[in-house]
Amino acid sequence: MSDKNIAILAIAIIFLTNGGSPVLTKIALREISPEYYTFLRFTIASLFLLPFFLKTKIKFNKDLLILILISLILTLNIIAFAYGIRLTTTTSSALLYVLAPALVAIFSYFLIKERMTNIKVLGIIFGIIGSVIVILLPVIQKGNPFAGDLIGNILILIGVFSTALYVTISKRLHVKFSPIQVTMIFSLTTVFIMLFFSFPQISANPDLVFNLSGITIFAVFYVGAICTAIYYLLNQYAIKHASPLVASTNLFLNPFSTFAWSSFLLGEKLTTFHIAGGVLVLLGTYFIIKSTKLGEINP
Repeated sequence: MSDKNIAILAIAIIFLTNGGSPVLTKIALREISPEYYTFLRFTIASLFLLPFFLKTKIKFNKDLLILILISLILTLNIIAFAYGIRLTTTTSSALLYVLAPALVAIFSYFLIKERMTNIKVLGIIFGIIGSVIVILLPVIQKGNPFAGDLIGNILILIGVFSTALYVTISKRLHVKFSPIQVTMIFSLTTVFIMLFFSFPQISANPDLVFNLSGITIFAVFYVGAICTAIYYLLNQYAIKHASPLVASTNLFLNPFSTFAWSSFLLGEKLTTFHIAGGVLVLLGTYFIIKSTKLGEINP
């Protein structure tokens, strides 16, 4: 397979598997705090990745330290989201994350010299419009608020910036590290950081993990293994074999994927507007991927 085809396959698998993450996360958060949930999620992800990681040869040197420090950028997103989502609405959060590909395009232009073309810009515009349609339509139909709290939105925006910056910088990491190594170090870094944040709940109720309901256990394992380990690993493959901007198109696809899962699990109806939004998202993704020439990127 060509590099671009590998990236397309990675994005397609993310689209098919990651849409259930918000639904399952809501289920899990009925029983545990966001901090403890995130700790369990990344612990499961690390255990899932461990057998593959052990087959690689990683050196404990200055480069590994740099990798850990860069991983903290994305861990900042995890922390900001965990606290921000409690203060703002899920709709507001989703809308802010749709801006990430545009930020990736800006960062990529300055940091790795990825050339911006009119087709790429058009793809970003289509992706944003399509995502906004899919995200806002249910809110408008139900008359729910979506503005959210200012502090919560600021925290989410910090997460959006850190995600875009990490996705862009991680292109350089593949000069010395494999996708599995980059993903595993990020996952372990997040586990240790979230252990600190979730320690109060763990110390107050050390047996909590053994008393969770079956659906919560399933949610933690699915989100940890599929929507965390596989998601971030495939994202790194897309970054390595294509570009950060191509990889970030999954953030356009996520809202439509989530609605598809909600339609399947919760019986939500698919409307003409959802289809129109999905078509725009797919067109935007296609334009970005099609117009990306791998030789122009200089990590």
